[in-house]
Amino acid sequence: MRKIPGYENTNSEVPDKKYWLYGLMIVFFALAFRLFELGERVLHHDESIHASFTLKLLEHGEYSYDPAYHGPFLFHSTAAVFHFLGITDTTSRLVPVLFGVATILLLFLLRKELGKNGVLWSMFLLAFSPSMVYFSRFFRNDMIIIFCTLAAVTGTFRYLDSIHSLKRYPYLILVASSLAVAVSSKENAYIILAVFGAYAGLGFLYWICSDWKKENMGLKKTLRSKTSALLPYLPEIILSGALSVLIIMFFYSSAFRYDVSLFSIVERAFNHWMEMHRIERIGGPFYYYIPILLRYEIPVVLFGAAGFFYFLFNRVRNKGQNYSFFLFLCYWALTSLLLYSYIQEKVPWLVVHIVLPFGLLAGAFLGEVFSKKNKDGQPKKPDYPGKIRALLTVILVLTLLVFISQCISVNYYRSMEDEELITYTQASPDIRILMEKIEGFNESPDTLRIYVIDQYQLYWPLPWYLRDYERAAYSSKPPSSSKYDAIIVPISCDMYRELSEEEYSSYNFTLRPGRDFTLYYNNKLEQQ
Repeated sequence: MRKIPGYENTNSEVPDKKYWLYGLMIVFFALAFRLFELGERVLHHDESIHASFTLKLLEHGEYSYDPAYHGPFLFHSTAAVFHFLGITDTTSRLVPVLFGVATILLLFLLRKELGKNGVLWSMFLLAFSPSMVYFSRFFRNDMIIIFCTLAAVTGTFRYLDSIHSLKRYPYLILVASSLAVAVSSKENAYIILAVFGAYAGLGFLYWICSDWKKENMGLKKTLRSKTSALLPYLPEIILSGALSVLIIMFFYSSAFRYDVSLFSIVERAFNHWMEMHRIERIGGPFYYYIPILLRYEIPVVLFGAAGFFYFLFNRVRNKGQNYSFFLFLCYWALTSLLLYSYIQEKVPWLVVHIVLPFGLLAGAFLGEVFSKKNKDGQPKKPDYPGKIRALLTVILVLTLLVFISQCISVNYYRSMEDEELITYTQASPDIRILMEKIEGFNESPDTLRIYVIDQYQLYWPLPWYLRDYERAAYSSKPPSSSKYDAIIVPISCDMYRELSEEEYSSYNFTLRPGRDFTLYYNNKLEQQ
């Protein structure tokens, strides 16, 4: 069988036909897991705000960047989905689903580094990771960032691999556009740029210093030599940077309809999130993500940690076998864990940015440990004695059973349970019952007068579910008149002091954990 140039894998246990078949099967089931009952869970507080902003953009063309709600890409892309497929809870989550599945497809581009077995194991772990699946079904920006991060990594390694070929240009475009979309999606893109940029800078210094010592030249002569080697690639790098800026400005200006500057975008992002970190708006302990990882991502944690030490310190294995890639992967995994543990914005959806690099390490490690052949297709000497391999097999099977069980449980049975560590202030299923009750009233959405009150204005996701009720109003104080058919207030507010118990009935419901409300409605609304 003819080998694909540049894609000589480190283990040849899986024939090409089976490799593609297994890979596409994983992608198919990943898509199925993410689409199944996608609209069943009530929109989270944040999801409903994002959906309402998207609807405003679609219907009125209004958009203004607010760092608290992140970048414009999610709103603009979902507005297109709303336009073509309709406005529902399900369609609001389609963009994260697509980016979540596309992330898994990207792993095919890392066959040279991970090997065929490593690619398949990595695909499997990311496809059925409980947190990856959950936040692929969540109307937030994080799966877009996950895709863009991996696209930038794969594009960079493929670009360097094709540096003397015209094939490098599509990969450079992939890197430039991915980083631009990341910056247009969420502010942790700046963290990713800093992490990757620091590594690239250190790698550049190492390249200069190692050749300086090796070639025994003066420093100035070495710098001139390296500069002349880079000059032919400078124009394409500058052009790719210009492409990135163009994409960023396209989204932040809402297709160039508003006057914004790149400096103001970056300044507002940094000012807001540095302040949030300083005041510890959603603070937590340094180990915040460890319980989440251990509860939901146990095979990723165990085999990712094993892969970290295996690829970093196994000198015999590392000779000429993509050591630079695995050195970068270990750096990426470690810095992600440390940085997100340090930043005082502790929320469950950020765990996916730790899971991604550890998932790749775990997949690569499993691909090597359970490979029976080397890169030449010959029988491979086991890395571990038989008893250790047997123990690893038992651990793998047991942890995968827990892994898959948790994935199914948290995504389909307990996705709105407060006890789950990744649900985080999830809106209650009571809202479905509330809306059934309101929709059963004899007043239409055009005429029903409904008033929602909360002194902190924390009544989301109600504005999303009441979006068709033209006469719905929201306030932090009770209305000055009683010209409303229904009023929703925190349960601590006894509206029967102002309303007649004979004329009004009440229904208590939970908005989200710790937030109980009461619907007071005129009895005439239930008369047929």
